[in-house]
Amino acid sequence: MSFSVLEQLRSAHEDIENVEKACSLVLMDKSKNSKAGVSCEHALKHLVESTQLKCKTAIEIYQDKDGMRTDDINALAGQRGDKKGGDVWTSFYDKVKEVKDYHRRFSVNQGLPESQNAEWWYQRAFETDRSETLFSGEEELGKRVDMLELFSAFLNIKKITSQRRNSFKEATFVRLKKKSPDLEPDAPEVEQTVQKEYNELDYIEWLRTFDQLHDIHRYAKYREKPYAEYLEGLIAYLRGFLLRTQPLVDVAKLEQQFEKEFEERWADMSIPGWQEQTHKSKLFCLPSNKLFNGEAVMKSHQTGKQYKKKVAELQKLGFDEQKQLVSTTEEEDKRVAQLESRAAKWHDLLSDTISETVAHLQKKQSQTVEEMEAEREESDDDMDMSDGEDIGSNEGDDEDRPIYNPLNLPLGWDGKPIPFWLYKLHGLGTEFKCEVCGNYSYWGRRAFEKHFQEWRHAFGMRALKIPNTSHFKEIVKIEEAITLYEKLKRDADEQTFRPDQDVECEDIQGNVMSQRAFEDLRRQGLV
Repeated sequence: MSFSVLEQLRSAHEDIENVEKACSLVLMDKSKNSKAGVSCEHALKHLVESTQLKCKTAIEIYQDKDGMRTDDINALAGQRGDKKGGDVWTSFYDKVKEVKDYHRRFSVNQGLPESQNAEWWYQRAFETDRSETLFSGEEELGKRVDMLELFSAFLNIKKITSQRRNSFKEATFVRLKKKSPDLEPDAPEVEQTVQKEYNELDYIEWLRTFDQLHDIHRYAKYREKPYAEYLEGLIAYLRGFLLRTQPLVDVAKLEQQFEKEFEERWADMSIPGWQEQTHKSKLFCLPSNKLFNGEAVMKSHQTGKQYKKKVAELQKLGFDEQKQLVSTTEEEDKRVAQLESRAAKWHDLLSDTISETVAHLQKKQSQTVEEMEAEREESDDDMDMSDGEDIGSNEGDDEDRPIYNPLNLPLGWDGKPIPFWLYKLHGLGTEFKCEVCGNYSYWGRRAFEKHFQEWRHAFGMRALKIPNTSHFKEIVKIEEAITLYEKLKRDADEQTFRPDQDVECEDIQGNVMSQRAFEDLRRQGLV
């Protein structure tokens, strides 16, 4: 190595090749030991960044903005600085002398840089790895999520908690009214039953359903700072968790894609829970810019002095200013809907990890203290054995090896692909699409029949303003569902008793006619 620009360029290319080889070593190590997957991802990130720096150096030399590369090439050709021709051999020996002088001054004892081969880059990548400090004990190096703080924040949103309790109270009242038809909603029996049977949402159930934000009432979302802070915290955690477990993912590109998809769906008003704008709701009060939970509360608010004062102020405003107030409510709707959409997208990316967390928590609930301690000791022993293995060793547990699944069969309870005959027996290779569910695919007849009572299909039917009754089972086309609903309404109208047409009357002469015709003739004095 010397001060030559061409030598620096050659060294940059050599380092890039060595880094590529080190990347292949890290990928091989990751395939052999899946438990070290996160460490390998961070090592790969370090190597990629190192490659980018070397590539940047090489590009700057190729661009030759200072002309040093051109001078070096001319010097090798024997051309001197005065543009006159020189001796090629003289230039060659001058370059050899320059290299010898360099190595004489920077000998091994005087700190000559270490040879940066592929093994050096490989070791350096793992030395800079700090992935163990990025995760909490519950996350266990990215295997599971730790969202207890967000769960606590969700429970502390008073309006959502009240909504959940009121929904349970209404369901309890409907159930008790079947036994006691004279029961009133405010009866003490209803409140006692609610206090006895109502249980607050637990952590596991929240993990399963925290992405179903469309089920939360708009009253608990509009201009609610705690709810917006909860969504922002949810997005920040899921985004940070993905970066910690998969540092090579281009998060900026994902967010651009989320933003583009949100704008398209918002323009079509196809975002779940946001098909109708807040200012069009019957429970929205524009002068106060508030959304109420019930008509009684809204009427009570409208009788107050403060409301009348705001109405007077609103009437003094011009048309454009009033229109600006409506635009403000639409912007607030869009802001909250965007947060919900972003949170749902990050949830979809980490759905496997969240499912693993739910399964782990359910398993812990069914274990005794002795079983948990034995499992922890066994896990520690496995970690010690994996730490003692040499790099490149072919030994490993069966669970660490990649599963051979060329037919992409579903996994069974033991984590292995189910038998092919069982796959064919249940028809899991047959795809059923439901247009009501947004062209969602269901694999197998059993899953297809089951989905008609699940939340996705129920939400699609609710969006079409059609009741999800047994009449619409096996109906997957939107047009067919609407046609059947219109037919059912016509049949119901035909079967409805209409006194003016169904009641027959007879005059003195024995003429039979409808009640409507008889009343018309009687008014005219003809009968």
